[in-house]
Amino acid sequence: MTDKLIVAPHIYKVIERLQEAGFETYVVGGAIRDLMLGRPPKDYDISTEATPEQVRQVFGKRNARIIGKRFKLVHLRYSGDLIEISTFRRTPDETGQIPGKQRKSPIPENMIFRDNEYGTAEEDAWRRDFTVNALFYDPVHDDLIDFTGFGIGDMHEGIVRAIGDPLLRFEEDPVRILRALKLVGQYDFIPDPETKKAIKSSIYLIKHAANSRLSLELEKILKGTYGHNILAAFHDYGFLGNFLPYLEENWNTPARSYALELLAERNNRVQRGIYRDSISLAMAALALPFIEAEIDNGNRGDLWTPTKDSKYKIRRILLEAFTPHNMIKRLTSSAQRILSIQPRLRYTEARSKTVTSLQGYTHSRELMMLQNELVWKDENLSRRWPKFVSQRKHKKKRSGKKHRKHT
Repeated sequence: MTDKLIVAPHIYKVIERLQEAGFETYVVGGAIRDLMLGRPPKDYDISTEATPEQVRQVFGKRNARIIGKRFKLVHLRYSGDLIEISTFRRTPDETGQIPGKQRKSPIPENMIFRDNEYGTAEEDAWRRDFTVNALFYDPVHDDLIDFTGFGIGDMHEGIVRAIGDPLLRFEEDPVRILRALKLVGQYDFIPDPETKKAIKSSIYLIKHAANSRLSLELEKILKGTYGHNILAAFHDYGFLGNFLPYLEENWNTPARSYALELLAERNNRVQRGIYRDSISLAMAALALPFIEAEIDNGNRGDLWTPTKDSKYKIRRILLEAFTPHNMIKRLTSSAQRILSIQPRLRYTEARSKTVTSLQGYTHSRELMMLQNELVWKDENLSRRWPKFVSQRKHKKKRSGKKHRKHT
């Protein structure tokens, strides 16, 4: 681990430009953790004293878009990347129930609903969740700032430490419980005793978090390459039953064990650049073993024989496995296609055009390769089914329509 941090050139230029406009600006959050651990950051977050409106003035309205209500920030298009820029915040004065808002259960007294009260960089650091998330780095002047006094040390020691009172931090925003355990799973960190105690006693608060926020967190976990470790951490700390109850209920089954192995292999191949970070593929990898067990009582790799009702069962298990999250419809549909093609890849004559021309074939082939790495060990399988096939048939069908987003 090193404190000498080298950020991407376009991030450096964005920060330099804001500083030249007179605004104090830093890299914050996960990018600093990754850089200190010698990992390439997936993305960068920037925080500045400039308001969202002032950021737009610096970069222009065409490139900078203000988003959010609870937490207003800017999405900046720069050098082909989408960069998130937030304004320094301070702890809001008002918490608790939103006036006029009716809820089924009482809201925790200190829960934060509005977070748009701007402040200084130091105020921003002290209102953050954990010390390792409160580090600020100025790449222009090569200055790493640790306002809490614990962040750098906790990074070196691998400690998740809540800033201030852990119980209050989790009551303010229960999603912080999830984020603490993501740090445990992704970085192999360990909560300090007070934070660990607060995590276990505050898990019930997650019922107050908006489902949309939790679903977005699940998408991030599946898109990333540490999901298998993060889900294991959720189980170890008693959180998984509140997040993915189906997976928790089936934790002590061979299907669950195989599901996390498939997800781990998918993540390994993404890290190595063999395949891209498809969320629907991650969903299919997690669901596949439970579908095998449901349809055919099979062991790992024993694919089912397609029947009239297998399509229905695949969709039902997909929905059950990711309840209570409202996964984007196109992701669920894509995962269903990936899974439906699996038996045809295993049992159909190699290179059959009736299979390779199917929508979802490429993702499905990758899921087949994950199984092959773990179970079948067939050295010829990758040659039997080509990685790249003609998409003329699909393009013809989509003519005159917008290209479908990646799934």
